Amino acid sequence: MNNQIKTYQQGDGTPLTLVHGWGMNSAVFEPLVQNLSSEFAITRVDLPGHGRSKWQGETDFDKQVDALAKVLPDSALVGWSLGGLYALQLVNRYPEKFNKLVLVSCNPCFVQRENWQTAVDADVFAEFSASLIDNWKLTIRRFLGLQMHGVDQARSLIRQISELLVNGGEPDPEAMRFGLDLLLKLDARNELKQVEVPLMEILGQRDTLVPVGLADQLSLINSSIRVECVARSAHAPFLSHSDLFAGLIREFIKSSTTG
Repeated sequence: MNNQIKTYQQGDGTPLTLVHGWGMNSAVFEPLVQNLSSEFAITRVDLPGHGRSKWQGETDFDKQVDALAKVLPDSALVGWSLGGLYALQLVNRYPEKFNKLVLVSCNPCFVQRENWQTAVDADVFAEFSASLIDNWKLTIRRFLGLQMHGVDQARSLIRQISELLVNGGEPDPEAMRFGLDLLLKLDARNELKQVEVPLMEILGQRDTLVPVGLADQLSLINSSIRVECVARSAHAPFLSHSDLFAGLIREFIKSSTTG
């Protein structure tokens, strides 16, 4: 499967890999790449069934992670939303390959459970799953609207993301269904606890998908985590507050060590 996974390289400097979220593709990071490519050798990857990466029907999450590891360079990892779950698994399975981890708007357990309330109701993702059958493009538009809820210039940001996604390639509906199922069922709190490389989470203050209250819970799971909350931002702070976000990445990746 790994020969069907597309990666894109740009820039020169410290190796850095970017992993996108559900229903998106690597093109969503283009503004961030422009901001950081003078200092970082950046690799963007299209997750299986997203962008230019073919969907091979592989529904084993661990096998997908292994396939990604084979095509990605030794680097620091930045994982956004669903991409954070992939990045978390990559760091734990291949600690000799990935030396730092930045999670962006990523909840280790995206849906509420009896002992986990800092998440969204499972019905949120269930509704997206049901609407996928009828109209996946409308589903994506609704999801973008939810991501940008409460952000200044939300409409222009949604338009920007939509254009980037079109240029990057359409997702496979089956891959999207797999991703939703992962968001619904995966509980990666133990995996987060096990991370031993330098670790940072960047949250959006107005995120309706990943509540900002998660900040307090994260430090209870892994005491070494650094948490940054971006004011007036929602689910995609790297787009709504690109300069501030790039500054956080730059400072964290270049100053932290694996000691």
